Amino acid sequence: MKLVGGSPESGIPIELGCSCKGDLAAAHKECAETWFKIRGNRTCEICGAAARNVAGEFMEQGNETSDGSPPAPAAEQQRFWRGHRFVNFLLACMVFAFVISWLFHFNGPG
Repeated sequence: MKLVGGSPESGIPIELGCSCKGDLAAAHKECAETWFKIRGNRTCEICGAAARNVAGEFMEQGNETSDGSPPAPAAEQQRFWRGHRFVNFLLACMVFAFVISWLFHFNGPG
């Protein structure tokens, strides 16, 4: 996040409070609040540290799902993707078997 434009309409410049140095550590207050509200957390994309100087009642709201249910635990999400990897592998094997059988069917004796 970087300060762009020097006009007063751009907003009040603040230091984010993360590990970034120089120009990278500064942003307009409104821009920073909007950016981190959209992201749903205070983690700086550049240095990976938490931005301590950004107001943040909205930080917890960004992590909630739209249906109001609590987010799935990380282990459950990993199992979900492992299951899909297996299904994709199975599908690829079936397609491969179909193609091989199709080739031998049409190129065989007859």
